[in-house]
Amino acid sequence: FLGSVLRDMQIIVDIQMNDPPRIQKINDTCVVAGSSILIPVIASDPNAGQSVTLSAYGGPLELSVNPATFIGGTAPSQITGTFQWQTVCDHIRRSFYQIVFKAEDNYTPVGQPPVPLSYLETWIIKIVAPAPQNLTANAQGNDIILNWNSPYACDTLATRKFIGFSVWRREGSNPFPIDTCLTGLAGRGYTKITSQNIREFTYTDSTVAKGKNYCYRILAEFAEQTSFGLFYNRVESLPSNEACSELKRDVPLIENVDVLTTDAATGKIFVRWFKPIANAANLDTTQFPGPYRFDLKRSEGFDLTNPTTLASFSSNSFLAYSDTTYTDSLLNTVDNPYSYTVDFYSNGGSVLVGSAEPASSVYMTLAIGNRRMTVEWEDSVPWVNTMYYIFREDFGSGTFNFIDSTTASIYVDTDLINDTTYCYYVRSKGAYTLTSLVNNIIFNNSQIACAIPSDTAAPCPPNVTVLNRCTSPQNIERCPNDEDGFQNTLKWNTNLLDCDDDVAQYNVYYSAPEDSFFSLIETTNDTTYLHVLSNTLAGCYYLTAIDSSDNESVPGQTVCVDNCPCYILPNVFTPNGDNANDIYTPILPYQFVASVEMKIYTRWGNLVFETSDPMINWNGKDQTTKKDVKEGVYFYVCKVFESRVDGVKESTDIRNGFIHVIKGK
Repeated sequence: FLGSVLRDMQIIVDIQMNDPPRIQKINDTCVVAGSSILIPVIASDPNAGQSVTLSAYGGPLELSVNPATFIGGTAPSQITGTFQWQTVCDHIRRSFYQIVFKAEDNYTPVGQPPVPLSYLETWIIKIVAPAPQNLTANAQGNDIILNWNSPYACDTLATRKFIGFSVWRREGSNPFPIDTCLTGLAGRGYTKITSQNIREFTYTDSTVAKGKNYCYRILAEFAEQTSFGLFYNRVESLPSNEACSELKRDVPLIENVDVLTTDAATGKIFVRWFKPIANAANLDTTQFPGPYRFDLKRSEGFDLTNPTTLASFSSNSFLAYSDTTYTDSLLNTVDNPYSYTVDFYSNGGSVLVGSAEPASSVYMTLAIGNRRMTVEWEDSVPWVNTMYYIFREDFGSGTFNFIDSTTASIYVDTDLINDTTYCYYVRSKGAYTLTSLVNNIIFNNSQIACAIPSDTAAPCPPNVTVLNRCTSPQNIERCPNDEDGFQNTLKWNTNLLDCDDDVAQYNVYYSAPEDSFFSLIETTNDTTYLHVLSNTLAGCYYLTAIDSSDNESVPGQTVCVDNCPCYILPNVFTPNGDNANDIYTPILPYQFVASVEMKIYTRWGNLVFETSDPMINWNGKDQTTKKDVKEGVYFYVCKVFESRVDGVKESTDIRNGFIHVIKGK
């Protein structure tokens, strides 16, 4: 901080028979770069006999490249101005442009100087980058090739703001309408698949799988650039049109991996798959003639590693083959998920046409809690699962009832009875995004899993507040009396959000000053505690919460309180032997003072008394001569050493003053 300036501003509010002019509302707008803006701006004054002056200022009027123009002027009662701007690609930027139109009248009171009133209308213009045009997507072999128009409207900026294209993909179509003010693809379900921007007008996507419909959009991206080549103020264009494509259906597609029986040794899983489509656009049977064979393979887990062949199905004619199901048995469906694929061969098994994308069973796990069960599941499938249904057994009856559904892969079942067995399974619902598969709704069940909820989670610790006479503003400036005592009042909250709510009691822990060890001083089910101490208020506290299952929380926040020392010295005493005020002491009672360095001097600086006793107990004699000092005024300096929470500390406040020694009766 270097300094400041204080400036007064005077505002005079006067009564005048005048109304300000008005400008007709202009709606904020978003404009694609390259478009021309031409609008009328109308200003009028409601008072007869006055003229209106219309002007404008703002960023577009001050640009070095293709600036906007505004024709205003002055006219009686009403004027129409013209704003015109031929936008170009160089105007693309992250922030908006702002134009302010100003209308001002010429009101002049009789016999006075002009007092014009004005009106401002702010107009916001956003210049957005145009969308890449005419995107197409075509499958070739195991790739999808994208192409779009060349050249792009804004790929040759003089300022080189254009930095290239990005490619975005999703499974299934999202034909949303284009809004000129909404650039980019955030929240539309598309994922950016290019790690860096490209300057070509084509892109080959090799990360595609058979059995899925892929939809693409292209964005042009712009940014400012430093002299070191770093980009900043990035901005995206409007999205291109959507283009969708899918690979040939010349391989099988797995439809079901459905757990039929849950058992550690005799579990069963039902597997079903779709055959390829036999036509020129998919499986060309003249290129891949029969006989045909389908090999079903299985691997333990979610990944198809080291698969084993379960069964083979052969047919001389492709059309005659119809067996596309298999029940896999003798599995440990309790502890493992299983993944499957189907290899498809032609030419009597000598040519591998291709393999189905692997698909796994739904595998569920349970995590117990206090009167709750967390159900989680996982699968790895080539189709898109859109919903999961949770089923729970009706208390050992063997009958499972639907309890809820979710699009997530986790569900928390609450309000359960502890120490009671609960069993669940999950049913997934999904479908392929392929346009060649209509109404392909796929349901698959997980294994059945059981667990017993119990209270194993500790509650959250409460936060404690400590109150005493030192924390009271009206008491801190006075020394205590006999009724004050040494006691701390502890209070704590019971609103423990996101924690188990079955707190049964609380443990209160205390650490004395200069002691790092905390000891348990109280167990209570109340939310307050009065701690009575001896000769101190200082110390540190923390609390833990204990639930009905004796789970103790971690320590809560440690709160330390300090003493508020009180030590007041009088300015007069009468050592005259009448047994009244014959000894000089602090005003009693003092509090939380361990020792002092008290020195008393004559007016000439001669030391007559010193002590470390907080009571002082000066009897009015010179410590050196042992004689009574003369009546008069003496000067003292007193350092005070206070009892604090972290030990005895010297007070920063050094007491000094005068003592009047009075000998008269």
